[in-house]
Amino acid sequence: MAVDFSLLPVEISDTNKPPSRFVWTVVFLVLVLVGIFSVLMLWPKSKSTHTFDFWCTLVLFPVGIPALIVLLRYQHHAARELDVQMSNRATRQYNDRVFSAASEPISVLGVSHRFSAMPDENAITSIQSGALRLTVQELFACDSEPDKVRWLEVPDVKLHAGTHEDDQKRHIEVTRWLFKELLAELAGAINALPMQAGLDVHLLVSGMLTGEQNEALWRECWDSFGFHIAYAFAVGTDRCDLQMVDGWLDQVASGRQREVKLVVAIQLHSLLADSPPRGTAEAGVGLLLIPYALARQHGMARMTNLYRPVRGPFNLSNGALMHALKWASSTAKAISGGWQTGLDQTHAGALRKSAVLAGLEILPVDLDSRVGHAGIAAPWLAVACAANSLSTAAPLQIVFAGQCEGVDCAVLSDISVEDRSMAASTGLSEKTTEPQAT
Repeated sequence: MAVDFSLLPVEISDTNKPPSRFVWTVVFLVLVLVGIFSVLMLWPKSKSTHTFDFWCTLVLFPVGIPALIVLLRYQHHAARELDVQMSNRATRQYNDRVFSAASEPISVLGVSHRFSAMPDENAITSIQSGALRLTVQELFACDSEPDKVRWLEVPDVKLHAGTHEDDQKRHIEVTRWLFKELLAELAGAINALPMQAGLDVHLLVSGMLTGEQNEALWRECWDSFGFHIAYAFAVGTDRCDLQMVDGWLDQVASGRQREVKLVVAIQLHSLLADSPPRGTAEAGVGLLLIPYALARQHGMARMTNLYRPVRGPFNLSNGALMHALKWASSTAKAISGGWQTGLDQTHAGALRKSAVLAGLEILPVDLDSRVGHAGIAAPWLAVACAANSLSTAAPLQIVFAGQCEGVDCAVLSDISVEDRSMAASTGLSEKTTEPQAT
């Protein structure tokens, strides 16, 4: 996380009460009387009291000195007030600079997902409407019982009880099919990338194949499309969840990240020799991400903006939801849809209770009950579904992705939100600079 809100300076309140007018009026009058009495008592007896010097002394000293004392008291209060105002202004400017740098989103150029070989089942409307459900199916492994699971049944791959070697061969064909399907849908966005842009490919694959096998299959599929842009496999990836985005945005804010990211997440299970875990699904997801400033610089056609994800406990007791909304400059009531994954009933209940208390009125679509839990691909599938469900009528979506340590909250916004915001600010600027009629 780029910003720890608890470490940011806070504005101070001026607890110094203003001087009491009544008290200092009394003080002034008392001092004036004391001054007049002192002048009368100390005026030399040998000097006349009917001179200009006497009357100047009787007026100026008894009035001037008390007036100076009272003014000094009010000046001290005004100086204290000014110090507080300047300190608070500096605090606001500093916090605004920090927030502006850390709240910059990462732009999504394209998304693609597959958890079925049937296009109708992959459609967002099928998931949102509830027409698609995870159902009990007969499994292929010997001595296996029917269970609620989903697997990818791709062309030219026959499914039957078999060995681990058969499962490995199936994973090769399914992975190749997924790579080609995802790349075909992302091809337009990839071809639109500027030649000088660096492309990092993050292969997040959970299955029976080795990293070298997955990379070899990727090269084979990539080369078959004849893309003009070069890429490099990302190395040193410690995480496979949405906290990767948080880390990238940290690097973008510090000026150390200007590469385009292609995240390819695939979850496969043993199906022929062993049975998949209950409630799971096989899926593949592809997301093409680019730093926001780089996309604006090259005039890239963006699909949506993904704001910094925030991790918190399942009951959101650390304000994770409010921080995620703050990064998107949004409110809970402005969210028009949501997606969740990786949450059991207990965690989902705690999350729902806290979200309602925070003002979040929408009920997120539970991908685990409709598609199945997609393992390593689950958080990216939720982001892809949120991105595909954005529209001018539903311009803000939120994602809740459960992990062992807690839940990641992230907001996505439609580009129309940014366009309307820019149009509003432009219109306001023109209105304020328009000359007044005389």
